[in-house]
Amino acid sequence: MTESLRSKLQKARIYVFIGVVSVAAFYLLTIRTWDKPGPFPSKFWNALAAFVILGIVSESFSFTIPVANVRTSVSFVPFLASVALFRHPWPMLIGGVTAFVADKFVRGKPLLRVWFNTAQFMLASGCGAFVYSALGGTVSLGTFDFAALPFACLVATYFTINHGSVALAVSLSSGLSVREAWGRIGKDAFVTDLLSSTLAILLAFLYVKLELLGLAILIFPLFLVRQLYQMNMQLQEELEEKLELMVKSMEARDPYTSGHSRRVSEYALAIARELRLSSSDMDGIRRAALLHDVGKIYEEFAPLLRKEGRLTSEEMMTMRTHVVRSAELVETAARLRGSIQAMIRHHHENFDGSGYPDGLAGERIPLGARIIMIADTIDAMTTDRPYRRAMSLARALEELEKYAGRQFDPALVALVAQSTTIRRLTGSDRRIQEAGPAGSLPTRAAWPQRVVHK
Repeated sequence: MTESLRSKLQKARIYVFIGVVSVAAFYLLTIRTWDKPGPFPSKFWNALAAFVILGIVSESFSFTIPVANVRTSVSFVPFLASVALFRHPWPMLIGGVTAFVADKFVRGKPLLRVWFNTAQFMLASGCGAFVYSALGGTVSLGTFDFAALPFACLVATYFTINHGSVALAVSLSSGLSVREAWGRIGKDAFVTDLLSSTLAILLAFLYVKLELLGLAILIFPLFLVRQLYQMNMQLQEELEEKLELMVKSMEARDPYTSGHSRRVSEYALAIARELRLSSSDMDGIRRAALLHDVGKIYEEFAPLLRKEGRLTSEEMMTMRTHVVRSAELVETAARLRGSIQAMIRHHHENFDGSGYPDGLAGERIPLGARIIMIADTIDAMTTDRPYRRAMSLARALEELEKYAGRQFDPALVALVAQSTTIRRLTGSDRRIQEAGPAGSLPTRAAWPQRVVHK
């Protein structure tokens, strides 16, 4: 399939999905009887205007989740509160107007995104309101009567539809699996979402008792929640920046491995995706792969990395200590301790237990470490090294299969051998010529008993 055709099919799927969400929202909007309020001015219209404005303000101060490239905000708090105060269709209209005004006039988003966000906000609010009412939740501007079950189901329904529809849209537009997209949208904010949702109860109570003064009282807590979300995102960005700095510092020591850590990270992430691991596990493996050789920044490794030719036995023993030095270095960062540190320490353990530094075998080796070992080996064999020329991916796969069960996890080797993603990432379409003096490879006898690389 050509890239142009793939792009057209991707756009067609997105259009169909947006159409489905729009039809579902329209159906929900029209299928139920509309509540007819009294004429303006009235308590109802003032309340409606206040919640629309609060929703627009909350949505306007949104921020981006970097990996998923979607925006998040605390506008769900007034949306959830509106369900306890307004009957159908007003919670849907509050959500729809909020999304339309914020996306079109505040952020200037393209029409397609404005349409989708408007439809999915209306659908999430409408379905949540339907579930809330069906379970006996009280809806009134004049009295407040909280019931835990209807509210809990309202929250669950709202976030399921809101996060689910956005995850599907991200999956269709980016190629990520729905599971990964969902994880990246909501994994770091799940607990915060649940805790923040309780503000909707307080908002509904304060508005019933104090009206506009009640909204004013809750502005500051809403601002604090928004800052909490943003601080969490900033911590993630700062961590990624620190990882990048550590990798650049390490690669400055070794001109032969320029880009090596990034490529290994890409290969490891691709393997983790094909295993359908959770987004948290994928992020951990990606970070561990990015830092798997960071211990080589120490001075004792510099002459070994620059050496033209194979290492002596003594030099190889020194080089093997880089996994321990790498693990010790990342231990200084609290967010990298634990599983990430273990993956880095054990990424040279052989499947049969003959590896280093601890001689772990089989399932005792962390899955991420087994993945990184294969990714590291693929990049080492398919790029030029000081002691040999690069080989083709097909030849590299032969070496992986030869040592499967001894050095490598055989299940992972079988998966990589069938992976179209690995072929694309390694650029295997640009076949390396294995014949001729310039591109000749060492004979089979010249290879070590294990596929060893620096």
